[in-house]
Amino acid sequence: MHETYSGSAYPTYSSFSLKSFVTVLCRRKGLVIANFIGLFVSIALITLLTPKQYESHMKVLVKNERIHLVVSPDPRNGAQIPTEVSENDVNSEIELLTSNDILARVVRECTLYAGDPSAVQAAGAPSPVAFERAIQRLSHDIKITPVHNADIIQISYSATTPEKAAAVLKSLSNAYLDQHLKVHRTAGTQEFFRNQAQRYETELRAAELKLSAFSLQNDLTGMDEQKDLIVRKHVDTLSELKETDTALAEARARIADLRLQIAAQTPRIVTQTRSLPNQYSVEQLNTMLAQLENRRTEALLKFRSDDPFVTEIEQEISDTRAALEKANKMTSVEQSTDVNPLRHSLESDLATAQLQETGLHARRDSLAGILASYQAREAQLESASIDYDSLQRTIKETAEDYLLYSRKQEEARIADSLDQQKVANVAIAEAPVADYLPAKPNVTRNLRLGFLFAVFMSLGLAFAAEYTGTRFHTPGELESAVGIPVLATIPFESA
Repeated sequence: MHETYSGSAYPTYSSFSLKSFVTVLCRRKGLVIANFIGLFVSIALITLLTPKQYESHMKVLVKNERIHLVVSPDPRNGAQIPTEVSENDVNSEIELLTSNDILARVVRECTLYAGDPSAVQAAGAPSPVAFERAIQRLSHDIKITPVHNADIIQISYSATTPEKAAAVLKSLSNAYLDQHLKVHRTAGTQEFFRNQAQRYETELRAAELKLSAFSLQNDLTGMDEQKDLIVRKHVDTLSELKETDTALAEARARIADLRLQIAAQTPRIVTQTRSLPNQYSVEQLNTMLAQLENRRTEALLKFRSDDPFVTEIEQEISDTRAALEKANKMTSVEQSTDVNPLRHSLESDLATAQLQETGLHARRDSLAGILASYQAREAQLESASIDYDSLQRTIKETAEDYLLYSRKQEEARIADSLDQQKVANVAIAEAPVADYLPAKPNVTRNLRLGFLFAVFMSLGLAFAAEYTGTRFHTPGELESAVGIPVLATIPFESA
């Protein structure tokens, strides 16, 4: 007899416990072992038979140490000032790394299209289809990731041989550096600035020759200096002319005054006055009186005293004596005269003043002529200064443009030299090398993961088979399936 139980005494189908787990495991141990062995062996075979993949790595450092030339006529922004590397800069370099031009160059250099049945055409070149497939495979196989909190881009590539993986990344680095320099450079800048510099140099020489000819034609050696000199001489000459006019007016006034003073003076003046007796008349009369007395004495010897001849002589003697007395009483005044010295001095001053006036007249005429020539020269310089200043301004502007484009040409030449030396704002921080340890498959990891996968899959399949099967192994399963309490069970015994 078997013991009977109420329906509530049997465990239900939905209950779960360690006992039920072990029960299912024991009941389905064959299935579990078979599934585990099958899955694990399959994973092991796949891992061991999968071709080995060798991975090479490369790191690119993004920086902003080199300034970039700006093609602009503005002399104040000849180059961009470097700033900190931004996330956009890193993303731009990543996009550049994955550009089709770079990948196509790598495919062509490394012949990654080899092995494709439709790769080679009749001419020996890869077919477009094979070439495009190789580019797509390369784009898929290359792993490019930015390093967190760093200006570094990490690149990895897997290939069947370590040499091929390193060669692909090496080709990628060369193509990337060339493309980076190309996209950050404005093509033809050096030639453009050279042509502009030559053009402005030619214009500068022409303007200088034109200014030189204009200066020789108008005698404008040192325009500003000449203008300053002419103005200074003009002012000095005008001042001298005014001084000469003042001196000439003074000379004329002095001449008029001297003439009035000379008119008021006599030419000669008495210098000495002497009163002298009439000595000559007295001496003559004494002589005549002596002669008359001698004649009378002779006459008295011959004639009588009353003779008319003697009387006549007596009368002459009487007259002579009367004249002698009169002469003794008479005196003569003797005066000495000389040139008036004041008048002579005034006449001398007048002559000097007249000479001075004549000299001042000549000086004034000369100064007036010089002043007129300075005024004419000033007018000529003023008339020529417009064209002269225009030529000077043209030379200055052309020289500035020539120096600007010459400096730009030198900057472009330096930029081209830096490009030729591959000096860029990116650098290969870690060059690709051939790694002879395979990166894929990882046998140890795959076997571990395969073991865990086989365990869980075999257990899962066992429980799936247990819960989806049509056989009932316990009263609880039957009671749960039909919803009727099980009163008793009869053990099944095989014959």
